[in-house]
Amino acid sequence: MRPAAPNDPAWVAGYRILGRLGSGGMGTVLLGRGPDGALLAIKVIRAEYADEPAFRRRFRREVAVARQVTSRWAVPVVDADAEAPSPWLATPFVPGPALDETVATAGPLPEASVRVLGARLAEALTAVHAAGLVHRDVKPGNVLLAHDGPRLIDFGIARALHETALTATGSILGSPGYLSPEQARGLPVGPASDVFSLGCVLAFAVSGQRPFGTGPVEALLYRAVHDEPDLSAVPVGLRSLVARCLAKPESARPTVAELRAAWGEPGGPGEPGAEAGGGWLPAPVARLIAERSARMLQLPPVEPTAPGGVRARPSRRRLLLGTAGAAVGLAAAGGGAWWWSSRPTAGGAEPPAPERPLLTVGLQGDLSGPLAEVAAAHRSGAELAIADHNADDKQPFRLALRVEDDAGSAEEAARRARLLADDDAVVAVIAATGPEATGALMTPCAEARKPVLNVTDGSSAHLNAVHTMARPLDALQLRPVVALLTSVALTGPVVIVDDTTLYSWDITRNARTALGDAELTVVPEVVPADEVDRSAAVARVLGHAPGAVLYGGEWEAAAPFAAALAEAGYRGPTIGTRGMHDPRFLDAAGPAADGWLLVSTVTDPLAAPGAEAFVEAYAERFDAPPPPGAAEGYDAVGVLARCLEGLDDPGSVSHRDVVEVLRLTRHRGVAKEYAFEEENGLFVGGGTFFYRVEDGAFTFLGTEPPNSL
Repeated sequence: MRPAAPNDPAWVAGYRILGRLGSGGMGTVLLGRGPDGALLAIKVIRAEYADEPAFRRRFRREVAVARQVTSRWAVPVVDADAEAPSPWLATPFVPGPALDETVATAGPLPEASVRVLGARLAEALTAVHAAGLVHRDVKPGNVLLAHDGPRLIDFGIARALHETALTATGSILGSPGYLSPEQARGLPVGPASDVFSLGCVLAFAVSGQRPFGTGPVEALLYRAVHDEPDLSAVPVGLRSLVARCLAKPESARPTVAELRAAWGEPGGPGEPGAEAGGGWLPAPVARLIAERSARMLQLPPVEPTAPGGVRARPSRRRLLLGTAGAAVGLAAAGGGAWWWSSRPTAGGAEPPAPERPLLTVGLQGDLSGPLAEVAAAHRSGAELAIADHNADDKQPFRLALRVEDDAGSAEEAARRARLLADDDAVVAVIAATGPEATGALMTPCAEARKPVLNVTDGSSAHLNAVHTMARPLDALQLRPVVALLTSVALTGPVVIVDDTTLYSWDITRNARTALGDAELTVVPEVVPADEVDRSAAVARVLGHAPGAVLYGGEWEAAAPFAAALAEAGYRGPTIGTRGMHDPRFLDAAGPAADGWLLVSTVTDPLAAPGAEAFVEAYAERFDAPPPPGAAEGYDAVGVLARCLEGLDDPGSVSHRDVVEVLRLTRHRGVAKEYAFEEENGLFVGGGTFFYRVEDGAFTFLGTEPPNSL
């Protein structure tokens, strides 16, 4: 447990909040104490999800069905409020560690313990399935260990089996590495899917290894569908049954009832799992549970203060971070005046006093490869931010920029990242490079605990403990597109075109899910990026009489597709994503580019409201208007500066200090407001922008969807 964050509530309904257990994509999990003294884990859903009526309906249904799950080994929902401004649900708190933490700390569990684990999780899933649910996210992090047995938690993404609208084809929910083949393919799932995931969990528990390995999300999904699991480290006594759980055909997997029968009722004298003293876990794990239980007994009781009373005072570090965030918010209320209001004219001030400590920010970019133009924009924006920061003599430290060019090469990226990782003066690295290079630079930085602020790559493949994303995930670009398509009258289905590249696969998979959940008619079509003659593919697309065409790929394949579509006479709505927001699309597509509506994660500072001061300063320093990407580079330095300001002593800061607090930082920048998921470093909030191609140029439309297609 960690202390509550400054923006966490002091009370949720009648439960006093004692601290934070974690946070994720959907919300925050808090530790609360009820009026009777019982400890509860309270999941509070983010307000932006609560604003969506469809989500609130799903949440209401899920809570109602989850209350029907009754098993000693499944943690029940004991209270909830689906109508609250931020919906929440509460379950009993289990002080034991999660299975993944246990294996990481104490190593794999012995075979006898895993037999107990399997039998009791099978019993928990029996209750889940009897209630008409499929859990969908059986993974080590959702299995807590207690003295008397495991507990299966988190029905937050479970779905009632009979709610077909909530299990639309194309939906992928759960955790890669533990997903069934049918989940990985986006197909409807049943109880057999949970059995597959349970097999993955048991293999991990006894061997410490995932049966389908590690790596990017897309690779894990592919292996679940096509590859056989690696069970070589699973003991022979368990291997056969685990292998049956991991069978590709659903019909070949055992039922949870068969699993319970195969292992029997564990834990009795002389039976598997019964150790000296009756415990089912090895001694180091049992001690860990006992220590955590003892700490829970030391937590304060509920005070007689009414809900909404004064909470415990935060630490000085959190207080500083909270104050910095509040200052940003207050300044933002004054329109454009928030923007480095105390800075002198850019580039015209004398260097600050030398006694101020100097902190170095690294920038690794593709400055001489395919993304050279974009990386150069990020670099110039970062240089302006450094100059503005140093010109403000009220700042307690100076900043310097160390730039490394990886040319977009994975091999060169690893070498350059090692230089930055080994430089103790570099407190953080801004990544302004392509996907392959981003993946390569992560390993040296992760080994050195050097924080990486990623401004370019939008995939989820490189998430780790040091990675923070200063832009939305690629898939989350689609949220405003879904809002647009559901707000207009379409004359036919939405045809979603996948060009078979990795980027397109991720975009189109999520588009099918989101639009299907919005009850729009969706037709998928595949047009390979390397297909020379696209006329036949375009004929298939037009054969569906589309009300709109959504293209999932990037500019290289989008340009000839747009040309073929225009040549075939289609004049209806066409929509693309960030991968098409590239001047090369305009050049390659020519007049066929006109009319395309694009959603992007890069702003246009020349048209964005409130960016006038930035544009003026940039033009003064570089004698040119800021190109796309410059504002994001400027903001990346601003985020890091805001983070450093929140530390107790910036002058003695190390990169390890920055890792601890970067994801807690909030900053209002030129392009957007920045906030991050504490657990995984993902960007939180909006951060998407609409453009229309008009007369061969991108016309900035703003952050809100246009009124019409």
